[in-house]
Amino acid sequence: MKKKIISFLLAASMCAGFMPAVNAANENWRDPFVTRIMKVISQDPSYTDVVLTDLDRNGIPEAFVIKKGTYGKIGSGFTMVNNVITEIQTPTNIIGECLENINVYIKNDSYIFVGEEVPRYLSQISYYKLTLADNKLTATRINKKDVSPYANVTYVDKYSNNLLENGYPNRSKISEFISKYDVVNNISALLSSTNIRVNGETASISGYSVDDSNYYKVRDIAMLLRQTSKKFNVVWDSELEAIRILPGADYEVIGGEFSKDTAENIEVVENDTPIYVNDRQRAITAYNINGSSYFKIRDIADAVGFDIQWDGDTQTINIITD
Repeated sequence: MKKKIISFLLAASMCAGFMPAVNAANENWRDPFVTRIMKVISQDPSYTDVVLTDLDRNGIPEAFVIKKGTYGKIGSGFTMVNNVITEIQTPTNIIGECLENINVYIKNDSYIFVGEEVPRYLSQISYYKLTLADNKLTATRINKKDVSPYANVTYVDKYSNNLLENGYPNRSKISEFISKYDVVNNISALLSSTNIRVNGETASISGYSVDDSNYYKVRDIAMLLRQTSKKFNVVWDSELEAIRILPGADYEVIGGEFSKDTAENIEVVENDTPIYVNDRQRAITAYNINGSSYFKIRDIADAVGFDIQWDGDTQTINIITD
């Protein structure tokens, strides 16, 4: 089963904002989680699986002990609040496996967590919006089209079904499972200091540097080139749930192009939304940075067909369309 991980990273600033309220280095939750999982599974060994996720994005995961199967329930949910293990009230309208299949979407600056129930004997997959508030998890049935227009970001809920030995919970296995949970990845982004020129004219556009490559909003680039021979449009394909780039098409202005990111913190995750150039899917590297999709400038150039030249003396990317 494919799993995904969402992770949050502070770069160039140590201030509060989008970052988790709890420092990711706080490891005080791990040992109490091991003890609580041991207790829950010992009381009923039919609850064999554990999911770790971070629905409230505070740096400390929530743990759910579940029973496998079509009618498998959520046996227990808990987290840590102020260094104390705290119970989570769990919903009764979903099965436990719904928490093993979570996708995350970004709507503006808000994260939407969606769990999937894959039925054994029916063709219809059920989707539930998962909301955690006041130590209560709520699952609200939704249609996939309700979230399809929004960017899908990489996410993994940590999951294990190998915590028993001879029918009883094994502390060593549980400890190993808990120790592998990590909420911080190694992706970092910095505001780019690179200049942009289009056919010799200076352009005012902001971007980010990720792994020494420059990334920009694809709509900003489309706006820059809308009156050149390399104009292109950017649309959302709801059927494919993908971004589609249309070389040669007039760019449809949606508003907000060239807006600058003023957030003090930089939150970056890999963006795995499919990207099509006309009718062909392309391998284009993209990241979701502070809620917006950023593409590598060279990938956009290859997709649309314009040239770029690097001027190391002035730290300038020259876009050439003619």
